[in-house]
Amino acid sequence: MAREYRSDLRARQASQNRQTVITTATALFVDGGWATTTMASIADAAGLTRQTVYQQFNGKLELLDACIVAALEGDTAQEIRDQTDYRAMADGTFEHRIAAAARWLRAAHERGARIQHVLDQAAVTDPAAADRLAQREAARWREVEYASTMLVGRRPSDDAIDTMWILASRRWWLTLVGDRGWDGDRWEQWFITLTTATLDGRSSSKPDLSITT
Repeated sequence: MAREYRSDLRARQASQNRQTVITTATALFVDGGWATTTMASIADAAGLTRQTVYQQFNGKLELLDACIVAALEGDTAQEIRDQTDYRAMADGTFEHRIAAAARWLRAAHERGARIQHVLDQAAVTDPAAADRLAQREAARWREVEYASTMLVGRRPSDDAIDTMWILASRRWWLTLVGDRGWDGDRWEQWFITLTTATLDGRSSSKPDLSITT
């Protein structure tokens, strides 16, 4: 019994340490960027030893990736497609689905755009980060394909998906909200207007989520 208790305690401590590292690293990455944030500085800020940090993550890129995942999942800690707000894109009229998409994406950008941008920075000089960015962007295209199919009720054309992939990008969010000073409501309306124009083939029926390739 005592051995099981100690094992459970170690597991809880490891989980707590992991969350502490992710929270601390996210703040340092966002404030300082990729180049100036080190595993040592993260350990110091988290009040942990470097060994403890490396027990959780093999290196800075793996840690950054975990920060991105945590930001995108948010407080729910659910896979994106299982989140209630995400599933709202499959319900109601075309207009309701587009509005739900804008709300969900705004929240995702508010949580994750800046930490994802750190990977953009890293990819400029780090080949492994560039590979990871390419993988993430390919996965994002597939996610946009899936979401666009929910919105329209059928799979849109590749051109429409490409356009949505651009519109949904964190780069546009960071440019319009970060650089141009837009608020979230203005960005939502911009996204709704351009998404409506892009996904012109409307369907108010229950979407068929099957995707053909």
